[in-house]
Order: sequence, then structure tokens, then C-alpha cells
Amino acid sequence: MRGKLFLLSIAVAVAAYFFGPKCVKKFFQSALGQNETVDNVHIRIFTKDNLALYKGDNNGDVYLALAGYVFDVTKGRKHYGPGGGYEFFAGIDGSKAYVTGQFDKDGLTDDISELSPAEVLGLENWKAFYEKDYKLIGKVEGAFFDKDGKELPMMQLYKKKLKQALLEKDLIENDKKLFPPCNSEWSQNSGGRVWCSTRSGGVARDWVGVPRMFYSAGSSQPRCACIRTTGPPSHDPESTNHKNRGDLDNPNLNRYANCEEMSESCPLPQNN
Repeated sequence: MRGKLFLLSIAVAVAAYFFGPKCVKKFFQSALGQNETVDNVHIRIFTKDNLALYKGDNNGDVYLALAGYVFDVTKGRKHYGPGGGYEFFAGIDGSKAYVTGQFDKDGLTDDISELSPAEVLGLENWKAFYEKDYKLIGKVEGAFFDKDGKELPMMQLYKKKLKQALLEKDLIENDKKLFPPCNSEWSQNSGGRVWCSTRSGGVARDWVGVPRMFYSAGSSQPRCACIRTTGPPSHDPESTNHKNRGDLDNPNLNRYANCEEMSESCPLPQNN
């Protein structure tokens, strides 16, 4: 053992003399499997076979990958180690299953090409959870990164869908502020109804509004929205030339059947 260390020290000294200290640093990083540094954290590039060794067997470390990033979840052994409720995530990148709930061979995969933008956003939320509670230690060669840790087309697709999901989320949040969701209730005896208040939909405001069926862009089904009945329309709030009817004349906002125009509560149609 001492002889091997002696020979290694000579090799390092020769490398330092001829190639400089950067070469030595790269040599050690390669030997230790630490190929990058991100935020002062050494990032190791795993092969799938190498990652599969970290399932916590014989009280060993437990690693898992999500969207190509490897996390040390050893402190969560009771969840991810042998016998844990999430042991199927250990030693692999099973990204797709985090949002589909399909925990078989077809579901536990790093191929997220079929996921919707909303599902990719859900996956990103899982990634944020691991970044907060566990240590990022590397990347895994697979769908998201190559053997050098460089991004592959799957990562670009992930980022594209994530960006789309965040834009859609912003639109939904803006819609909720503009047209707050209604209160609703249903009983077997009286059926259902929707109504508005100054806090309906969790949006506090100084007006009540009246219920309308709101058809938002990209949605095939309407939702109940509380709309303004006075002032300028929401799409032109600075207008001084208006009928003081708020959004009552908006073509995307339809009145419920058997409900008066200015009623703050409307019965829902009975399903036949």
C-alpha cells in the first residue's frame, strides 16, 4: 500500500511539474468521480450501473436521481432504504413516476417526454423539495445528461415545458385575481349553488360581485367566477368611456340558467 502511495505521489509531482496544478486538480477530481463544481459543491457524474449500487443495502448510502440530478437521501433511509415506502426510487432516476404514480418498470423511468407542462411543474416541485432537504451530489448519465454532465435534448424539453407551465400558472393566478372563484355548496336535498362574497375564492376585495360561468383560454369547461357589476370593464380598467357595468357585458362570462342578472347567489342546473 505504501509503495502504491509513493508511486502515486511521484506521478502527481511529475504532472504538476510538466502540466501545472490545474492538471493535478483535474486528475484527483477524475479519480474521485468529481467532475464539476457547482456552488462550491463537487458534482460527480454517475453511470446508471454505478447509481444502482446506492440502494442502502447492508446499511450503505442511499442515493436517488430526479431530472438527472443525484441526491444523497441516506438520512431518509426509513423512507428510501430497503423496506421503506419509497425504496423503488433508490438507485435510479425514476422521474416520471413522481407525477404519474406508476411505480412499475414502465413508470420508473427518466423519459419525461410524454409529461404535460403541469406535470413537469409538479416534478420541479419535487426537485425543489430534495434540494431543500437533501444534498445534491451529482448527475447521472441518462436521458438528461451525457457522460460529461452536459445537457441532452430531454433537459431542454424539460426546461421548455417548465417555462410553459409557469406561464400558464401566472395566467391562472391573474385570472383568479381578475375574476375570483365563487363559493359553492351541494346537498342531495337542495342541489347545488354558487355565490359570491368579499372573500370568495380566497381573494380579499372591497366588492362582492355576481356569479358567472367563465370560459378561460385553453379550458374546455367553464368555472364559476365572481365579476364586477360597476365601473369600467376589467380588460380596460383605465377607461373613462364605459357603461358603469363592470364585466356584465363580457362575452366570455355567461349567466347561469334560472339566475337573475344581479343575484349574488345562483342555483346550479340539475343533472338529468
